[in-house]
Amino acid sequence: MFREKTVSRRRQEPQDEQGSRDEGRQADLSFNGKRFGELLIDAGVITAGDLESALKTQRETGERLGEALVKLKLATEVDIVDALAGQLSIVQFDPKVAGTIDPEVVLTIPEHMARHHHALAVARKGDELIVAMSDPLDLVAVDDLRVATNCELSIQVGLESDIEAAITTAYRAATADQNLEDVIEGARVELGIADSTGLEELSEQELRERAEDAPIVKLVNLILGQAIAERATDIHIEPLETKVVVRYRVDGVLYDATTPPKRFHEAIVVRIKILSEMDVAERRIPLDGRFTARFEDQDVDIRVSTLPTIYGEKVAMRLLHKSGTIVTLAELGFEENAQAIFRRALKRPYGMVLISGPTGSGKSTTLYAGMGELDRIGRNITTLEDPVEYHMDRVNQVNVNRKAGMTFSTGLRSILRQDPDIIMVGEVRDMETAELAIRSALTGHLVLSTVHANDAPATATRLVDIGIEPYLVTSAVHLVMAQRLVRRICEHCKEPYEPDPKAVMALVGEAREGAVFYRGTGCKQCKGRGFLGRTAIFEMLEITPELSELVMNGASADTLRQKALEAGFVTLRENAAKKALDGITTVEEALGVSTETI
Repeated sequence: MFREKTVSRRRQEPQDEQGSRDEGRQADLSFNGKRFGELLIDAGVITAGDLESALKTQRETGERLGEALVKLKLATEVDIVDALAGQLSIVQFDPKVAGTIDPEVVLTIPEHMARHHHALAVARKGDELIVAMSDPLDLVAVDDLRVATNCELSIQVGLESDIEAAITTAYRAATADQNLEDVIEGARVELGIADSTGLEELSEQELRERAEDAPIVKLVNLILGQAIAERATDIHIEPLETKVVVRYRVDGVLYDATTPPKRFHEAIVVRIKILSEMDVAERRIPLDGRFTARFEDQDVDIRVSTLPTIYGEKVAMRLLHKSGTIVTLAELGFEENAQAIFRRALKRPYGMVLISGPTGSGKSTTLYAGMGELDRIGRNITTLEDPVEYHMDRVNQVNVNRKAGMTFSTGLRSILRQDPDIIMVGEVRDMETAELAIRSALTGHLVLSTVHANDAPATATRLVDIGIEPYLVTSAVHLVMAQRLVRRICEHCKEPYEPDPKAVMALVGEAREGAVFYRGTGCKQCKGRGFLGRTAIFEMLEITPELSELVMNGASADTLRQKALEAGFVTLRENAAKKALDGITTVEEALGVSTETI
């Protein structure tokens, strides 16, 4: 556990390093007798000469000392935060916790005050409030926060940009539910939409006008905003006989979010159609569209699909965070051995790496994590996707556009004329694309792609099933993988438990003496679900000469699996069992996503 240091301070007459009075600035504030500049010198971040230069700039510009040091390139923000944490013996703020903070804790500090002081309430222990700040030496801010919260403060320090982003995330999550209900009630009153009022009889123009009324616009925006705050990947708007249910898919599972009145349904659907540039008047056939929305600091590409049902049009929206952070292989759930196998395949100058798994199993995320470890300056990397899910510097990313004739096969032909070193093809789904990808891998290119198959051995034979000659497959493909996602146990409510012995036996295959399994009991951070976030399980099959010979001879996936098992192949079931034994997920969750039989 990290050691928190409770900071007790009193108001002082702050003075800068030269003795000038300037209340509230970093350089003006002291901690246990040491000023900000002295702390940085003691930490070895700057020299006395650097401090003198920065103070001169500070007097001329009126900015904070830290800002002056960064502007003069005498220190970085990370250097300053590291120095403060070390010298003051306080914890560094982890921005990843922003979406998991108890809403009651977040709202302990009013949002306007949090933004003004760049401070976020992270946790509460009795009368002690743990607060993350970008400037822990700001005595005025600390005193204001202590008075406003009536708590003693335990300070963490973090980058100002991290804390600002965390404030946005935390307050949006803390207020989303109440805001949504308030808007629904407000729309009912403002628009006069009662349960007896039918929108289905209105004309197209009237529907457009109703859908563009401020309350409906705000309601749709809040549905989208709440979904983003809860890390949802999909939104479902489902009309039932007497009501409408809005559900979010969070960590792979659908949850009810809200139930707007039935009479709001048509206006909500029309509003989404307008955003997606769909035909508002067409309600008899399925429609597809997309739009891009910006919520706070996030760009989100939203793919929309409508489906006529007996109670009206159902809407499904897939949320793709275009500015999503590229995670590392370790963060995805790769164990060290699996990382070594994957990296070995990525270091090859040519060949093919294939990943299989159902929709939403994180295949593209894994490919991008791999590309994040490649030399993007010395090599030409191009991707062909439908759609582009992540934005990555120094990678040429291309969107498939079937309406314009830009398919995977036509796009791949064009990419091959662009002198690529590495090509990522979003999906190999037909013989033409498969043949082009295979020939690219055989002519000096590293090709990364995905296919639909149940497991790694089936992935190895999938291209043969599509129609590619076995000798081409064995010559080009070096590694095939299968992956699934399992939900992580919420660390805030994690506890040991005794799972069903039959489930343990089915997962592990044998009794494990002394094994302890865990589950989440449900808390405010995970909204009572017991899970928070997901990790991946993998099975990785390197194409050895022995396996190549089996593929050439037309062996089945089962035969390949048996041969691989003899060589130490780790299956999805075995990897899932390890995640359960390590306390990362539950036995039932691991069993539910690894269904292969041996």
